[in-house]
Amino acid sequence: METNTAVNEAKNSSARNICLDLLKGIAALGVVFVHIPFPGAFGKCMSTIGSCGVMLFFMISGYHIYGQPEKMCPKIMKRFRRNLLITLIALAVYFVVSLLVQVSKHHRTDLWLRLFRNPKLYIDMFIFNDLDIINAAPLWFMTALLYAYLIFWLMYRLRLHRFAKYAMPLFILLRIVLETYKYATDGDWRICSNVIVAALPLMLLGYCIAEQKEKLLRIPAWAVALTGAVSLTLLFVLVITDPFRYNISQLFKLAVVTSAFVFALKKPALNIFPPLSALGEKYSLHVYLWHMPVIVLLWPLCESTGCPEKFLEWGLPVTVAAVSILLSVIIVSLLSFFRRRRADT
Repeated sequence: METNTAVNEAKNSSARNICLDLLKGIAALGVVFVHIPFPGAFGKCMSTIGSCGVMLFFMISGYHIYGQPEKMCPKIMKRFRRNLLITLIALAVYFVVSLLVQVSKHHRTDLWLRLFRNPKLYIDMFIFNDLDIINAAPLWFMTALLYAYLIFWLMYRLRLHRFAKYAMPLFILLRIVLETYKYATDGDWRICSNVIVAALPLMLLGYCIAEQKEKLLRIPAWAVALTGAVSLTLLFVLVITDPFRYNISQLFKLAVVTSAFVFALKKPALNIFPPLSALGEKYSLHVYLWHMPVIVLLWPLCESTGCPEKFLEWGLPVTVAAVSILLSVIIVSLLSFFRRRRADT
């Protein structure tokens, strides 16, 4: 009876999922600390949280595109257009920031701009997510998400969505195998940072969680939390000690992310730390998008001014996170202001 009540409460709740917002806030900060890491074991743990955060973002996207084809096809295309616009704006900003860096370092841009005349560059950028020329490596997430939206739209159009539960384990297995291969061979990170290996497995998993939501909500919250806590502990031990030749951490990352997501579905009103929940609700996407330009601009500034090594290791990551959050608050506030002005007129 108690379990059924919990299920019904979770099903009937139309309020925003504050617990999931908290997880998104943690994930956004974790991604920042992947690209400007702390030193030592603490840095490895924070980077691990960041990689789990990216997985969580994909899982959330898959969860929210579960439904009837007639409703989901327009919804997916709306999200595709919105994210395409965001990605194009982000690419333009990253280009301008990289241009400024070229001017400050070399006092000229002609050699760098000449690289953009090569058509192969655009194939590498938009097919293989090679965005290093504009210091835009984090945007691989956005391009992978765009391709995944198109795949899900096509899946609905062809009525293939009923096979998602069969495809999901295969894509998850592919992800585990390629992550293991990349680790064992010290391979290129782009092997796994693409739509097939990164986006689709997690989005299909999120889709299947939405499909099986009623059953999953019957699992006791303490069991979900315990699974997540044990998996996260073992994950930290693995990344710190690295005891095996092959990378088995992907198994624990999947367990951590899935447990955290299911727990948030069971406890949507849980508000452990309101500032992080607010960060996840309003600003997580912007923190993700704009933290790299902040790093690209702050790092050479700190080096040129002779900042001590201790600050570069411990202070700079915190500074980057703080500036990224502040920038995100300004952007969101300006967007809200212009929306209100447009509504008034």
